[in-house]
Amino acid sequence: MKKMKKLSVMLVCIMLVGLLSGCGNSFDAAGYISAILDNSYKNDSSKFVSMKIGTAEEASETYETSLKGEVDTLIYLSSAGEASDEQYEKLKGIMTDIYGQTKYTVDGAEKQDDGSYIVTITYEQINVFGPAMQSYITELDNLNNEYMSTGEYPSEEELTTILFDTYIGCFEQALANVTFDEPATATIKVELKDKLWQPNENDVLAFETSLFDIDALQEALQ
Repeated sequence: MKKMKKLSVMLVCIMLVGLLSGCGNSFDAAGYISAILDNSYKNDSSKFVSMKIGTAEEASETYETSLKGEVDTLIYLSSAGEASDEQYEKLKGIMTDIYGQTKYTVDGAEKQDDGSYIVTITYEQINVFGPAMQSYITELDNLNNEYMSTGEYPSEEELTTILFDTYIGCFEQALANVTFDEPATATIKVELKDKLWQPNENDVLAFETSLFDIDALQEALQ
C-alpha cells in the first residue's frame, strides 16, 4: 500500500482565505479557532462570516478545496487507479460524513505574556480510517487468493471497478459502526505575526492527527 499524504484541513482553510488582522485586546482567539473548525469540518460558515475571516463564498470555496484534497488522498491510498465520476462522488460523500461526525468543543482561550493565546479544545477521536483500511487490506488479500485459486483475472478496467467498490464498501461499513475515544484535550497557540493572527502550524497538525485515527491508518498501511 502507498504511504499516506494527508492534507491539513484547517491549514488549507487558513492559507486560502488569509488571516484575521490583528486587533489588540478585542481579538477573540477561541471564536477564531471555532470558526475555522466549523467551516473546515461542519461546512458551517456562520462564525467564519460573522468574524469577517471571509465571505460565505470564500468559506464554501475553502471547504470544497480541502474536501477535494482529502478525497484525492483517499483515492491515492486505495491504490486502485483512477476513480470514475460516480466513485469520486461516493468518496466525497464519505469524507463529508466523516467531517460531519467529528466531535470537538472549543473551551476557551488564555492570553499569554507575549500577547499570544492558547486555545483549548476538547475532542473525541473518531475511529474510521483505521478500521476501513484494515478491512480493505483484508478484502484485497481475499480477492488475490480467489484469483490465484481460479486462475481467472478481471481486466484492468474491471479490476479498478472492483477495487473501488470494495474500498467504498469498507468505508461505508466503518462509518456505520463508527466509534469514538474518550474525551481528550488539545491546545492550539494563536500568535500575531506580521500583523496577522496565525495558529501554530505544528499545533494544528497535532490536533488533526489526534482528531482522526491517523495512527491506526498508518499502522494498517505498513
